[in-house]
Amino acid sequence: MHDQDASQENNQLDTQEPKQSNDYLNVLNQANLLINQRNLEQAAVLYEELLLETKMTREETYEVYAKLSDCYLSSGDVNKALLSSFQSFTYGIPHPVICYKIGVSFMENNQVNLAIFWFDMATKETIAREHVNYDAAFSNWLPHLQLSVCYYKLGKQENAFHHHKLARNFNPNHPSILSNENYFNSIFQQKGSDSLVESKKNDSGPMDGDWRVLDINQNDVHFTGERILINDFVKLNYGVALEEHLCRYRFSQKFVKNKRVLDAACGAGFGSKMLQAAGASHVLGIDIDEACLENARKTYGHDQISYTYGNVNKLELEDKSFDIIVSFETIEHIDDGSVWIKESARLLKDDGFFIVSTPNRNLSNAGAYFVEKPLNHYHKYEYTIVEFVGELLKEYDILELYGQTFIPDYTFPQFQLLRNAANMSPVTTPYDNPVISGHELVALGDVKDLNAAYVVAVCSKKRALFIDK
Repeated sequence: MHDQDASQENNQLDTQEPKQSNDYLNVLNQANLLINQRNLEQAAVLYEELLLETKMTREETYEVYAKLSDCYLSSGDVNKALLSSFQSFTYGIPHPVICYKIGVSFMENNQVNLAIFWFDMATKETIAREHVNYDAAFSNWLPHLQLSVCYYKLGKQENAFHHHKLARNFNPNHPSILSNENYFNSIFQQKGSDSLVESKKNDSGPMDGDWRVLDINQNDVHFTGERILINDFVKLNYGVALEEHLCRYRFSQKFVKNKRVLDAACGAGFGSKMLQAAGASHVLGIDIDEACLENARKTYGHDQISYTYGNVNKLELEDKSFDIIVSFETIEHIDDGSVWIKESARLLKDDGFFIVSTPNRNLSNAGAYFVEKPLNHYHKYEYTIVEFVGELLKEYDILELYGQTFIPDYTFPQFQLLRNAANMSPVTTPYDNPVISGHELVALGDVKDLNAAYVVAVCSKKRALFIDK
């Protein structure tokens, strides 16, 4: 398996962002020249001087910390490389490049699980959108390439192949990716199949179905940003958002075998197809966009799927007509979420499950109040996790609460300020959380000191509570 030494390939600064002074440029160029001459010790001194004595923008500061980390890593001092990377957290949301450098450092220490965490962090859209004018390779194909190598080292071929495919989507002709492609092809030939997933289909039970829908592209459909869909443009530019949606539907597949399912706000329709492929007896996909529904019928049509126009708050459907109701990223798009929650309870059978997700306002719109318009102009409002739970409890018992796309608490600037004020270490991670693979859903009870970008609840209809007086 091949990885990529990003410190060698990306050692030239992005000059698109205007710098603040000639002194900054002169010192930075001198330090970069020293790196090229392999005079790492002196280069590190100059980078340290820049950080101590030169006024820089936040993005310039991250850039210098990344260069300083490269110096220490190239000279074999992994601890100093990590320290310089972590010090950058005091300036705000972690930078994708810094997260990538931390992953490389842990790889050097053969701490593969920690490397996985930080490479995965580099791919997070919630982090990437906070930064500008950096090499996007550090948030797309490079970390996925390294994740493929990490999982290969752990003997997890399926995970390795998954991240190889993601890296290949971004940079299909890179020598390392081509080499890994040859490696995986050799495995397929040995197994007599076209893919690792295909090679397991006879002994792994029901298939997830997402590998099939990923092969069907709606390239004739324009992506507006409101509804995620599967085509070459989305795979290349919004791969994280697509993977998050796929993970939610993969999770819900285990509930639907031989069940009648409502996919509320089904959008492009691939999720309904995944639920049908997992064994649902029938899936009704509801959406208010007729053009979107017509494309869904054309692309994912099946005898066991109906794509129908409907407003989730005004559905003319019989009471207790569904075993499972799936509602992913729906509630924040409608005028009154509480109305939809009550309507879903009417439609759900007494022994059914309501599986619902929403973004966490504490991350998507940190500092905003519920009544304030979210940054995403397609959203009417957004909940915090506590508010979301409170809304659901009016109609449902919550059986389990999951998070998706986690961000460590210690990466938030306000968290750093509070810890510094209390003379506490700014970088200590006090809890040994499980390794989270990609954007998989993890029960909130299993993690600590992490904030989820999305929350997913599995609910059953509320049972009456009797208390003796």
